[in-house]
Order: sequence, then C-alpha cells, then structure tokens
Amino acid sequence: MIPAPLLDEINAAPDGRQTVAYFDMDGTLVSGFTAFAFALERMKRPAATDIGVGAVALRYQLGRAEFVELLEASTRALAGTPVSDVAEVAESVYRNQIASWVYPESRTIIANHRARGHRVVLISAANDFQVRHVAEDLGVDHVICNHLAVDADGLVTGEVTQPVVYGPGKAAAAIEYAQANGIDLDNAFFYTDGYEDLPLLDAVGHPQPLNPDRKLAREAKFRGWTEASFDSRGRPTRAQILRTVMAQSSVLPAATAGLLTGFLNGSKRLGVNLTMSTWGDYATSLAGVRIEIDGEEHLWAHRPCVFMFNHQSNFDGMLLMKLLRRDVTAIAKAELKHMPIVGQIFSLGDVVFIDRNDTAGAVDALKHATSTLESGLSIAIAPEGTRQRTPALGPFKKGGFHLAIAAKVPIVPIVIHNSLDVLPRGTKVMRPATVRVDVLPGVPTAGIDAAGVNDLLDDVRERFLVALGQR
Repeated sequence: MIPAPLLDEINAAPDGRQTVAYFDMDGTLVSGFTAFAFALERMKRPAATDIGVGAVALRYQLGRAEFVELLEASTRALAGTPVSDVAEVAESVYRNQIASWVYPESRTIIANHRARGHRVVLISAANDFQVRHVAEDLGVDHVICNHLAVDADGLVTGEVTQPVVYGPGKAAAAIEYAQANGIDLDNAFFYTDGYEDLPLLDAVGHPQPLNPDRKLAREAKFRGWTEASFDSRGRPTRAQILRTVMAQSSVLPAATAGLLTGFLNGSKRLGVNLTMSTWGDYATSLAGVRIEIDGEEHLWAHRPCVFMFNHQSNFDGMLLMKLLRRDVTAIAKAELKHMPIVGQIFSLGDVVFIDRNDTAGAVDALKHATSTLESGLSIAIAPEGTRQRTPALGPFKKGGFHLAIAAKVPIVPIVIHNSLDVLPRGTKVMRPATVRVDVLPGVPTAGIDAAGVNDLLDDVRERFLVALGQR
C-alpha cells in the first residue's frame, strides 16, 4: 500500500522535466539483492572463477562486509571474461529471477511521476549489466551506476571505472546530473532503502525511504520523513500463503457444485458454467484480488467470439473465469491436461489442448476449436502463446487469428494490465492486489480470408499496445 502523503508529494511537485525522481534499485525497485543472484548464476557456469563472490555477497547482506569489498571481489572475479558472456548471464538472471522481484508499488510510483512529466533516473551502486534490464523494464529516462571496465578485445579487466557510485559518490553523481540538466534539487525526489544513501537523501528536497533498513527507518522517524514498506514481493506472509491455499482449494467446492448441478439437470454445459463462474468468484475473493474493469459490456456483445488476452500470470485463468463466466472454453497447452483435478475439469469443459511440439496435432486441435465456435461456444486464447515475465507485450502467434477467420466470428481483446502484481512467473504465492482490465470492442473478421491474417494480427496487437500504454 502506497501512503497517500507520498503520492500527495508527487502531485504537489512542479510538472515537467525539471523535476527529477531518483530511484535506488536493490531493495527499492526490486525486493532481492541482485549481486547475490548474479554470483549464484555464474557459479553454475563451467570454469566459474567467482565462487567466493557468493560468500562475500551473503556476508554483505548480513551486514558483515562493506559494499566496496563486495564490489571489488565481484569485479575481480570477472577479469578476462568476454563482455558478451557477462551480458548473457545478466539476461538469464533477469529473465529467470529479477523480473519477478520488481515491486508493483514502485511501478505505480514511477507511473505517477511520469504522469507529471518528471524525469525518472535509476541510480545504483550495482554494475551496468545488473541494472540494464530493470531499467529497460521500467522505462527509466537515464541510468547512473557503476561500469565494468572493458579492454579493446572485449574482455572485462576486473576493474570498475571511476568514480565509484556509492554513498557520497552516489550523491555526487546525482548532483552532477542535476547541474548538467538545470534541475533544482529542492524539487528532486530520491527513493532508497539504505542508510548508506543518506548523503543523497540530504541533498534532495523530497527524501523518500522505501522498504528502509533498520538504521534508515530510525533516521526517517527522527526526521519525520514519509516512508513506506511493501510486502508484495520477497518472503510471503502467513496470511498470503493461507489465501493462496484457500484460493486454489476452492476448485473442489466449485467443481462439486457444478457436477451435481449438471447431473441433476442433465446438462454438462450447465454444470461447467456453474463450476467456472463459482471458482472464478471464490478464487479471486479468497486471494484478496479486486478487479477494476472497463468495457465490461464487450464481454457479452459479440458471442460467440474468440477472446484474446495478454498472458502475464498463472492467475489469468482464475481472472478469466471470473470475467467470462459461461458458455466459453479455451485453448491451453497440453501439459495442463495432466494436472490433478484441474485437468479433468478442463477436459469436461471442452478445453482444446495443444501440444506445441506436435504440428499435425495442433492443426487438428484448431479444426476442433473451429467446430466449437460454430456450435455457439466462445473460445479464450493467449496470442502470445506463453506467459510474459514483464508487462511488456510479447509477439503474437497466428493460430487464434486463423481460428476466428475460419469460424467467421469477431475477436474481443481482453487487456490485462497487471496480473503480474498477483502472481509473477516463477512464484507460487498470490499477493492481494487490484487488477485492472480493459475489454475492447470486438474486431470483426467477416470478409477476411487467410491472406489477411497478418494485417488482422497487426491491427489487434496494436490495440493491445495502445491500451497498455506501450505505444
């Protein structure tokens, strides 16, 4: 929860590029310690030379080593490494770990600054490879960080370019940036979790401790600074674990009610509809998820249709059941068919399972899906084909578009803004959140043949990008 006084300070600041918001990274924008994640990833690699770095990183996290010691150890360990290898490790670590560590509240704070036209600057003691993907994900305007020195042969030298961005050095770098851009630091914001950043906190007009360590929390209380701590990432609370178990287990009473209703009324579809709507209601409520929906009327105005949604999270299935409620099935990956209980329910609900490695089987499955649409049921499909690790929209596959053209039904885009806030990829515990959804008007396919599939795909994807604010 973001304190209202923090948002009030942003809204009271002058509009435009002459107001800057500096953000630290580790502990502030992301919940984990990125240097530790990088060290562990490199230790998995053949001929790794930085086995000791993980130990230093752990000692630093426990407060038993200075940051400069960690910076020097981690940089020395990279000496002689091709810069391309370092970049590959950075991409892997971000994709598999750090992407799910980004605080959704920090995204919201950045969005509020952007809405006022402020500059957003990531300023971190981490190196440029650790920082780059977080910066790209959050779309910051500028990055100030430490840089690994690279020789003419493209090999890391084992040294950090000077001056080092840390403590007083971080404050000096931020002041230099402000002077170069004509920025008045009295209107500047700085968000950080660390007491070592006190020099920069003192330099700006709006010091903002986020997830502060103990020393910074005491300092913030003494000085009367607005502070905030988030539990949307990192170690889950007992309440969050309990909510997750209850939300997932709610499939059992929902399925029982649906099976009994279907049996007593002699209608499988009636039973499936009840199971789907009940499970969607139970799961979202028990998980503590509120849904804000714009364009809800489009969920009902064009059926049967192909519902297309951008796939961010395993929570999306529960969300769609809550939204779509009845007379709809889905196209899903074949692995889900073998999940206990869920697989059986999906099979009863006429879900079309597709094995991505079986081209012939996928073609047959799409033919079956066309028949399903012609029978009056709608179909939900994720055109990206897989979950994304960030809110950025992925490339679209053509299958769902061919399906809509063949069945001559419209496409209804369901734009999910932030289901990642509930359950990022690679995590198992759901976090309470408010998920925003835009349902766009149906896109007709009448008169379009297979030759027009690329134009249709581009048109629909553009609508998603605009709705997501990514265009």
